[in-house]
Amino acid sequence: MAQSSFEQDIFIQASPEKVKAFLSTLDNHRQIHPLIVNIQHTHTSTAPDGTTINHYVIRDRMKQGPFLMTFSYRVKMNINTLGIIVYDAHQSPGIYLHNTTQCLPEGSGTRVKERVEITSPGLLAKTVYTQARASHQDMFINLKKLLEEESTRTAS
Repeated sequence: MAQSSFEQDIFIQASPEKVKAFLSTLDNHRQIHPLIVNIQHTHTSTAPDGTTINHYVIRDRMKQGPFLMTFSYRVKMNINTLGIIVYDAHQSPGIYLHNTTQCLPEGSGTRVKERVEITSPGLLAKTVYTQARASHQDMFINLKKLLEEESTRTAS
């Protein structure tokens, strides 16, 4: 198995509470994640520390060369005791992404920081890394645009 990771951050002119509420509602990700076509909440469980864990099945659509592929994967999402949003995504064959996202106050807005750790079979490592990084970069750009446009509309 190969391992890789990436980090990114972006400033958003919106309150940390608003950004965190948006990101921790996984259904909202259809609006910002370029690959997601469907999100289904399957159940909720509780971790030993009392943290609520929401379980989902997500369906993505991705273009690979001339082919359009769809695939599903399982995601567990929670907000840990430090207030960090944690997403764990499991996809066959042996692909695992561990994502931690922080929404930190900065000036009159929020600094959103993300770290994604990837484990995948060696033959898929480059493709998984490239697709994950590109889709998450697009997701952050879309998040900023959506929340800042929303703030502008409500301020008018």
